[in-house]
Parts: sequence; C-alpha cells; structure tokens
Amino acid sequence: MQTPLQARRIRFGPYEVDLRCRELRKHGNKVRLQEQPFQVLAMLLERPGDLVTRDELRSRLWPQDTFVDFDVGLNTAIKRLRDALNERAGEHRYIETLPRRGYRFVAPVEDIVPTPPKAVLSQIDDVPPLEPLPTGKVTERRSFLRFLWISGLAAAGLAILLALNVAGLHRILPRWPRGPRIRSIAVLPLENLTGDSSQEYFADGMTDVLITDLAQIQAIRVISRTSVMRYKRTHKALAEIARELNIDGIVEGSVARSGNRLRITAQLIEVADDRHVWAASYERDLQGVLGLQAEVAGAIAAQVQAKVSPQEQMRLQAARQVNPRAYEAYLKGRYFLHQWSDAGFRKAGEYFQQSIDLDPSYALAYLGLAETYGAGTITGRLPSHEGYLKAENLTKKALEIDDTLAEAHSGLGLIQLLFRCDRAGAEREMQRAMVLNPQNVLALDYHAYYLLKLGRTDEAIAEKKRILEHDPLAVITNAELGLYFVVAGRNDEAVEQLKKTLELDSNYAPAYTRLGWAYANKRQYDKAVVEFKKALAIEKAPDRVGQLGDVYARWGKRHEAQKIIDELQQMLKQRYVSPTLIAVIYARLGQKDTAVHWLGKAEQGDIPATSDPGFDNLRSDARFMALERRLNPKATCPQF
Repeated sequence: MQTPLQARRIRFGPYEVDLRCRELRKHGNKVRLQEQPFQVLAMLLERPGDLVTRDELRSRLWPQDTFVDFDVGLNTAIKRLRDALNERAGEHRYIETLPRRGYRFVAPVEDIVPTPPKAVLSQIDDVPPLEPLPTGKVTERRSFLRFLWISGLAAAGLAILLALNVAGLHRILPRWPRGPRIRSIAVLPLENLTGDSSQEYFADGMTDVLITDLAQIQAIRVISRTSVMRYKRTHKALAEIARELNIDGIVEGSVARSGNRLRITAQLIEVADDRHVWAASYERDLQGVLGLQAEVAGAIAAQVQAKVSPQEQMRLQAARQVNPRAYEAYLKGRYFLHQWSDAGFRKAGEYFQQSIDLDPSYALAYLGLAETYGAGTITGRLPSHEGYLKAENLTKKALEIDDTLAEAHSGLGLIQLLFRCDRAGAEREMQRAMVLNPQNVLALDYHAYYLLKLGRTDEAIAEKKRILEHDPLAVITNAELGLYFVVAGRNDEAVEQLKKTLELDSNYAPAYTRLGWAYANKRQYDKAVVEFKKALAIEKAPDRVGQLGDVYARWGKRHEAQKIIDELQQMLKQRYVSPTLIAVIYARLGQKDTAVHWLGKAEQGDIPATSDPGFDNLRSDARFMALERRLNPKATCPQF
C-alpha cells in the first residue's frame, strides 16, 4: 500500500524531506526553511518530473482572499527554496523554471519507508488472534475463564518483549506523549511576506511586540530584541542559534499585510528534539493587532506549560484597540530609534509625534517620544534641561493614560534621579516598575543604570550581567557592561569586555569610546587616542570629540587639546555642543579663568556635570562653587 503523501519521507541527492514533520535535512542536519518555501517544495515533490503551474501554486499557497502580491511572493519563496538547496541562479539540479508557466522538480527522488524490526514482526505473527468477545448475556463462569485466558495471553506477550531485550523496550513500546521541556525562548525575526522591502519595519515591529508580550511571563526566559535581530535573514541551523543564545525553544513565523488586514503565522520548535510543538495562523484587522499578538503569546505559553499568573494573564488580555495609522507610525518610530544616531533620533521623533497626533490616547507613542528625547539628552545631542523636561512631561502623560506600563515607571525614575535629583522618587518609580513586570528588560536596564549612578557599582554590574542572560548578543548591552566596569574602576575587566563587544560588531562607536576611557584610566594614553579616533571615524559626535580633547589634555599634549577646542567651537556654530565639554579641557590645561567662562554658559544639569574629575583643580575657586550650586542645585544629585 502506498504511503500517504503527508506521511512520506523523501530523499534526493544529499537531502531528505519529512513531509509529516515539515523538515528538510542535508546529510542529517536540519536546514532552516520557512513555511511557504517548504510548501512549494512539497508540491513539487508530489509530482516529480511534472510541471506544477504558477496557478496551482497560487491556489494552494495563496487562496483567493489572501492579500499579497502573488508574483513577488512566489518569486521570493522560490529564491529561498533554491538558497536552502544551494542551487545558484541558472542551475537546474533540482528545480527547473518554465518561464511564465511554472516549475518542475528534475532530480531523482526516492521514498524512505520505515519498516518494523524483523524480530518484532516474527513475534507478532506467532501471537494467535483473539477470539471475538461473545455478545449478549454470559455466565459468571465463562466471564471468569475468558478473563484468565486474556490475562495469560497478555503475560505471554510481555514475556516475549522481555526476552527480546529489556533494555530495548523503549524502542519497541510506543512513546508516551509528554509536554515540551521549554523554559527559555527566542522569537526569531518574523519574515516579511508582503514582498515589499519597505515593510520590513512592520515585521520587525511585530517581532518586538511578541517578544514584549512573552517577556511578561516570568516562567519563561525570553531573549531580547537586540540579540534575535542578529539572525535576520540568516541561514544558521536552529541548533546553532539555540547554542549561541543558550535556549531550548525557538519561535519562527511570518507577517503578511494589505491595507488594514494582517495575517501572522507562528510555530514553536523544541530544539533539543528538533520537534515542532505547535503552529497556528491568525488573521485580524490591524486595529486589533495588539490583541492578536497577546493571543499568540498566550498560546505559546500554554504550549510550553508555563505557569501564567493572574496578573500576567490580565496584562495579556488588556490589549487595547489601536488606530491603525497611529500604530504604523509608532512602529516606524521604534525602527528609527533603534538606529541610535542623529538621523535616527530625528526620524523617530517625527513618527512618534505623528502617532500622537493620529491617536492622542495612545500611551506607547508618548513613551516612545520620551525615550527619543532621553536618548538625545544622555548622548549630549540635546541640552540637558530641555531634553529631560520634555521626556519627563511625555512620560507622565503616558502614565496618565496607562499606569501599568513598567518601562514608563522606570523611565520616570531615571529622570527623577538625573534631572530632579530625587533619589526617593526615583527609587519609588523603579520599584513600581519591578512589581508590574519583573522581567521587563528595559526596566531592569534602567534600574541597573540607577544603581550605577548611586555608586553601587558592584550591584549594577551584577544586574547588568543578569540582563545579558536575556540579551547575550546585544552589542549595546555588552558595551554598557564595559562602561560599568570603567565607572567602577575595574579597567582591566572593561578592556576585556569591550574587546569582546567589538568582536560582535566592529562598527559600534561607543565600544571604541569606552575602551578609550579604560586605557586613559590606565594612563595608556596612546592606546586611548587610537580608540577615540576609531569611534570618530564611525560617527563624529561632539561628546566624542570633547572626550578626545580631554585625553590629550591629561596626556600633556597641549597643542592637540587646543585643536580639539577649536574644532568644538566650529561645531558649535552648526549644532548644540555642551559648553562643559570645552570647559573641562581648559580646566585640564590649567586655564581656570577660561574654564569658568565656558562653564558659565552651561545649563542646569548639563552633561558632563561639574563633578567630572577634570574640574578637580577648580573645587576651591569661589566662582566654580557658585556655578556648581547653579548647575547641580542639590548636592545629593549623583553625577559622573
């Protein structure tokens, strides 16, 4: 009897296809292949050597009510299938293209039909058939005799199995079903099936939301966005990804949209057994996208048998309706904010503001704009007073709309510390964030920074290391751990950590800057200058220029330090430059009057603050003390 197609395993060349488990392997190793390319392969293998028309593929893969550019979608699926089979353009080892008609699978194929062990078959053949049970009323005696006979037969069967091989029983007896052993998950970047590369921000945004929803469940360790995005468009085997991230479950999926209609498909894979645990497809109006994402997260949690607390369940179910255009603008804002650059901050701010204008009740849009101002302030791209004040007002507005946003409470706590110098208020907001969502990585990250600013460096470093368990490949997080080591005075550890960071991304400017700080603290100024120049070659930001001047001044290179001052003054004509960047270089050079003059131009809370060690030779100057009271009105305000 022919094996049903959906249960078949098929071999061609070095490849094997398991149509039941929907897996492609090469030399026994699993090859990553998305759902639609796999469906194309399955259709071609149904009729090897025959033409499979484009219309047949359309009707199977994209039903009439599906919203997608069919030609682009099919061409993309074929390209990904050929990539998985290592078939270059123009080759026809496996798939032949018949222009405008369809495709044909041209390689020889063979079925792999598993057969039971011969010994087991022979023993089964020797077992006599059971006599049909009598119908109607029977006497107790006959029932008892039949019971003895059946019991004896069962005992004989068990004896046969024991005689075969007690240790091999697990290979003969059927496996009892068990729940998946998944306690840590990575959501790989969802595939954009729209056929439009300009929609990548949307698929990335959907990935972000799903990660955020899953991260609310404490029973599951969820890898953060910055680490999983490294696997976008990768062909790495799932086992390799799992090993690099130290996880035991992977979620893969895709997004297709047309106008306000959205379809998400997702599947959960247990990596240890290479087993597909669950797969589902969801379709919804874009207005209900937040509820859809929460539904997917809840389904995954149920599949891994994670215990979801009542509070977590309420957060997942609390997803609101959202204005589709406002949500789209919000996703674009997140996309540009993640770029962490002048241009990225500017575009992010525009899109977040657009989202607010479209839906003034959308809390996340206010929070996104607050993060943009906060990031611009921390990096010295905005005047401190202006940036923090706007970030504070926007964060408070977000909390007026939704007081359950953990990341908003933690963000407000950081502003309370850095801008208002209110330690008690900062601690209160940080604790509130941790209660609302103990696994929110952004809240954890802000709390670690809060500890660092309070001088509790060992606690901050320990917490930052815990964050890396959720974000092991995040360049930003790895570089910030290096910064924490620098602030703690653990400069050798900082050098080691920052070199490791640059192995992840050799084009990340802050890692070079912080490595320069570590070398400068070790008085290896020549090495420090090299690292600062590498950072400036990637992005010429005023704070980095000023820090290079500070190193030259510490090194005693007066001419080079003065050239940096001249360069900062030229930059000041075109953009915001913190006056304290210039003031600290003059202070290092011993030019106190000029340093005080430039410090007088600074605004309250300006960065770097007056507690910078570069101002140490001014501490006894009455003019400096007056400026310090104006710039840092509360002596308890921690700065570095």
